[in-house]
Amino acid sequence: MTVRALGGLLVFNLFVLGVGAGLLWGIRGWRWWIDLVRLAGVAYLLGLASLMILLTFEMVVGIPLGVATVVVSGVVLAVVGILVGRARGHSLPALGQARRLPGLSLFAALFVAGIVVYLEALVRADRLAGIVREWDGWAFWMPRAESIYFFGRLEPEFVETLAQPSGYPPGLSTIQASTFHAMGSADTASVHVQYWFLAVAFVAAVAGLLARRVHHAILFPLLLLLLVAPSLLERVTTVYADVPLGYLIGVAALLFVLWLEDRKTWQLAAATILLAGAMLTKREGLLFAACVLLAALAASWSERGRLWPRLVGAGVVAFALTLPWRIWFTAHGLRSDAPDSGYLGAFDHLDRIWPSLELVVTTLFDRDLWRLVPFVAVAAIVLALAARAWNVAVFAGAFTALAIAGATWAIWANPTLTITQDDAGNPIVRITGTTILTLGILAPLLLQRAWSARKGDPNATSHGIRLGPDALIWRSRAAWAIVALGVLSHPGSMLVGYSGSGLPGGAPRYPGAADCVAAPASGRSVRVVVGYADSYLEADAIRGRALEAGLPVAEVEQDGCGRLRVFVDDVPTVDASQALVTDAQAAGLEPTLELDPND
Repeated sequence: MTVRALGGLLVFNLFVLGVGAGLLWGIRGWRWWIDLVRLAGVAYLLGLASLMILLTFEMVVGIPLGVATVVVSGVVLAVVGILVGRARGHSLPALGQARRLPGLSLFAALFVAGIVVYLEALVRADRLAGIVREWDGWAFWMPRAESIYFFGRLEPEFVETLAQPSGYPPGLSTIQASTFHAMGSADTASVHVQYWFLAVAFVAAVAGLLARRVHHAILFPLLLLLLVAPSLLERVTTVYADVPLGYLIGVAALLFVLWLEDRKTWQLAAATILLAGAMLTKREGLLFAACVLLAALAASWSERGRLWPRLVGAGVVAFALTLPWRIWFTAHGLRSDAPDSGYLGAFDHLDRIWPSLELVVTTLFDRDLWRLVPFVAVAAIVLALAARAWNVAVFAGAFTALAIAGATWAIWANPTLTITQDDAGNPIVRITGTTILTLGILAPLLLQRAWSARKGDPNATSHGIRLGPDALIWRSRAAWAIVALGVLSHPGSMLVGYSGSGLPGGAPRYPGAADCVAAPASGRSVRVVVGYADSYLEADAIRGRALEAGLPVAEVEQDGCGRLRVFVDDVPTVDASQALVTDAQAAGLEPTLELDPND
């Protein structure tokens, strides 16, 4: 993990945010720049989903994915958003409200500070805590991302050899490959930090959409409760697609609910893009997108004549955006992403229905996995129904039922999956995580609607209300000092070397190129390094030149500092290496000697 890699990740994610900001201004616009700050998480997820859609399309039609492709694609998306915004008459935002810091209650500030500390902890040692359990990461996600990074495309013969079906959507892999380009190498350790950016964007999106609708004393405690659910905490920086899928589906579902209340076109447009991105993230994305759309149809039953055409249209557009990929893998005769038994073959395994349903329900309500999140969500649905907050309550209830049915079908229709929560035999815990994330961010809105109806608030569908006058609820700008303390807690403990952090203290140090080079020693074996490269294509060219110069076949491996080392190994002594060095120099190479670590 190097400064180069982390700096590249920061630049890439700011780029994604810029792409999404252009699109968000096109479909929504805003009067004040502070609105962009508030909706930055939504903008980021829009940028991420739209890049996945466009990069997948470009790869399918034969445009190689490289730095230029990613940059041009992002710029085109942002410019399109700006042009749409101009066509819709959106004015440039002003700074008039930028200096107004909203008040925060003491009670809410404690939980906001807790969320900050949680996010800071993720970017430190815990970000790699689950790396040894990433079986699919090393068998599927990383090899496919590396293939796109090194060759700019997916070779049908290569994807057919991977663990997952070759029809698995490649959207997330295009983002992973893009991060490799940003980092300057296929750094499979540093790529975990990309998932930290995704987590921050998800938290920012939920807070930005709900902060003006849900009282902070409801929103932030429930959001923190969701984030520290044990199973989510274990997987949040794992290089799988399950948690990113949950982010996209959850925020899309929230936007659909808000659209049912507000009827603002931008909410429906943003949700459509996020659904398309989800369907290109993982094959379960299609299943959960259907659950979201069907739940929206159920929640809008009383206005079906007016709202259903727009909802159906959104679903058709979202699915159409994924069609190029489906056409590509079908045209190449690759394995479909359908269940093992096919879409209808599940009826040959009816004996699996009840065990599958039982597994899904017990997993969904397993306190060891999710703590109180599903129980709070179900209670919130019941309270919202009792308060006649029909839109959000019916949506959440229908989504829960549909998600349970969909997950049951997914387990039932794949006879190779054993009926177990063990991740090695069944992905049910990861599948259920998308349902939990969605219900977890709907719960604050459900409880706010129930409370508002109880208090007879005439603006129950617009903004939150004060829960009481006591000191724990009263809002003040001074409460932000608690949040600031949370922001400083981790950097402070790192600098002073607080023992609980597991770090010695002082500013962080990252390895440079020199840290991955061991000087040769007298009487020890050495390796003749004929060059360093940033890509395998460049490394292969160096190896070819060395072979033409008469050197033995050189090896290529990552040096641990972001580069590829091309070298001839097992040279017994420094003196024995001189002939190889002379031949390499004659070929125009610049050989160096390093200690053979295997000696």
